[in-house]
Amino acid sequence: MKKILSAHYEKIILAVLLIVFAALLYYQVQVVQQVQNKEVAAKVNPVQKPSDYEPVDFSGDKKYRMENVFSDRLTIDLTADTNQSVTEMMAPYPLAECIFCHTLIPASCYPAVGQTKNGKCPACGKALAPRLKIDEDELLGKADLNGNGIPDEWEKQYALSSFAQESDEDSDGFTLAQEFKAKTDPLDPHSHPKYISMIYVSAVRQQRISGLELVSVDDTKADRKDWAITFNVMRNNRKRSEFVQMNVGTFKNNNVDYSVVDIEDDEKTQEHVVYIQRVGKVERIPCRIKQPVYDPSPRVTFVNTLTDRTISASVGSNFKLGTAKTGEELYKVVSADFAAKTAVVETVGDDAPVSLTIMPAPKSSSAGTSTSEKATSDDDGGSFLQQLK
Repeated sequence: MKKILSAHYEKIILAVLLIVFAALLYYQVQVVQQVQNKEVAAKVNPVQKPSDYEPVDFSGDKKYRMENVFSDRLTIDLTADTNQSVTEMMAPYPLAECIFCHTLIPASCYPAVGQTKNGKCPACGKALAPRLKIDEDELLGKADLNGNGIPDEWEKQYALSSFAQESDEDSDGFTLAQEFKAKTDPLDPHSHPKYISMIYVSAVRQQRISGLELVSVDDTKADRKDWAITFNVMRNNRKRSEFVQMNVGTFKNNNVDYSVVDIEDDEKTQEHVVYIQRVGKVERIPCRIKQPVYDPSPRVTFVNTLTDRTISASVGSNFKLGTAKTGEELYKVVSADFAAKTAVVETVGDDAPVSLTIMPAPKSSSAGTSTSEKATSDDDGGSFLQQLK
C-alpha cells in the first residue's frame, strides 16, 4: 500500500482537489438558483402593504368647505351650491371660466338664465352677464357649428366634420348635402339617392336616318306592287343605289335591313309617299322624294345634372344610369312629348315597373347646360324627377 501511495500520491492529491472543486461549484450553482427563485417569487407574488388611506368628509371638515377655499377672493355666498354629501371620492364642484381673466371660478358667479343683474368674477372683479338659454338645436341634434348646412350630429356619425357639403367621399356622384337630405350613407357608394332623380329632358326630336334617301318611284305600271322604287343608301361608308318593289325583298342601309310596306299619295301635293319599316319591327317610316327620312320614334336627350353629360335614347329603347361600382339603374323610354319636352320612363327588371315623368330643366339651370351636349353615354345618369305615376 505504501508503495502504491508513494508511487501515485500526486494523482491521488489531484483527484481529491477535483472532487472538492466540483462540490464547491455545485454548491455555488444551488445558491445562485435559490436567490433567483426568491427574486422571481417576490415579483410574481409581491407582498401587499396595508393601505393607509382614510375616508375624508370634505363637506363636514370646515377646511374643505368652498367658502373657505375661496375665502381670499370670494365675495358671494356658496353655501347654497355646496355639496354636503360624504364620499370617498372628492366630488367636483361646478366651475366655469371667467371670460375676462380665464380663471376657473364657481359657476354660480354667472347669474341664472333670465336674471337681470350681472354677477362678478371673484378673481378680476369684472361684471359677468347672466347665462344664456341653451340652443334647442343642440338638444335636438341640429346644431351646425361649421355652418355647412349639415347638422354636427350627422357629421360626427360618419366622422365628416372637416368636410364641405360639396364633398363626395364615396365617389357616387352625390354631395354630402344631398346624401344627408336623402338620409343615405355618405361613405357607401351603393347608398345614395336614385340617379333618375338627377336628370331632366334637354330635347325631344325626331332622329334623321343617316344615308337613306328616296330617289324616284317608277309608276308606269298599273299595279303599285310592280312599281320600281330607287333609294340611295350607305353601305360600307359608300353611297349606293338600291332598286326595290313593295313587299318584295329587302334593302340595307348602314347595316340595317328595310322593306317597303306601302305606297300612298299625299293629298295636298299628290306626290308619292313610300312607307318602309325595319325588318322585325312594326312601324311606318314615311319617305318622300329627295327629302330627309326621319325615324318615327321620338329621340329624347336627357342631361345628367351630376356630370353635365347627356344620354340619348329613342322611345322603346332602354338606357342605364350609374355604374357597377355605385349601383346600376335600368329604364325604358315609354313615350315622349315634343311640345312639352317631357318623357315617360319606367323601371326595367322590377316585378312591378314604376313609371316616371321626366320634366324639362328649370330655367335657372337650363342656361348653364343647354349647350352641354359634350358626350353621349349610357353609363352616366342621374335625373330631374317631377312626377310619380
